[in-house]
Amino acid sequence: MGTGKEQAELGGRGARDWSDYNEPMCTPFYEAVLDATGVADGTRLLDVGCGGGFALLLAAGRGATVSGLDATVSLLDIARERVPGASLTVGDLEDPLPYPEAAFDVVTSFNSVQYAADPVAAVKHMSHVTRPGGLVSFLVWGPPEKCESGVMFAELGPLMPPAPSAAPSAVAWSEDGQLEELAALAGLTPLTVADIPNPLIYPDLATAVRTQLSSGPARNAIQHSGVPAVRGTLTRAFAGSRRPDATYRQENIFRYLVAQV
Repeated sequence: MGTGKEQAELGGRGARDWSDYNEPMCTPFYEAVLDATGVADGTRLLDVGCGGGFALLLAAGRGATVSGLDATVSLLDIARERVPGASLTVGDLEDPLPYPEAAFDVVTSFNSVQYAADPVAAVKHMSHVTRPGGLVSFLVWGPPEKCESGVMFAELGPLMPPAPSAAPSAVAWSEDGQLEELAALAGLTPLTVADIPNPLIYPDLATAVRTQLSSGPARNAIQHSGVPAVRGTLTRAFAGSRRPDATYRQENIFRYLVAQV
């Protein structure tokens, strides 16, 4: 799944569902990273893999000047609706980023770097457009044993095409010390690593399945095994997440690193 082109193809058709349902649920980890990087009035921020722009919306609300890059045009269209003042560009985090050196004070990436075929190169691209002394932050899923949503990845696995043994995965870089290692390999100075609780909560089973049908892993599985098989698998994956109030909730930990250029 590593390339931006593949991610664009997988995410395009489900862009609205993903933006409307999944991104707002991620507010806790967006806010945690914006706090940790000191995003405030006048901050020049770039979000790499910005999706539908929810993190950009939160940053703009703090007074930041925001830019976003994503491989999926339909997601950028939604970001443009959400944040009319944002500078948005179609691009791939695995390519040199199309911005001048030192253009930004803060560069973020939420659940994107781990899908890159070469995460070190992706982080280096982020650092090249960050000013000296500026901050780069990337966030990934936490350790599998702390992520109830991992059941979805496990259930979807058999429905996906065979992957090369070295292919990146959703939970790559989640073990202790790995984010620091990634930052150091990219020439950055790690400052902070923190875990953020961020449950995913859905009002009902239909919304849970619809939302995750629009995720990259599900779209990949759909291409290989078809919608009915993936819908049934997600329905089974969510079965254990039903709460007494009839909502569906999965407890998760996400892990982020802040490093200095």
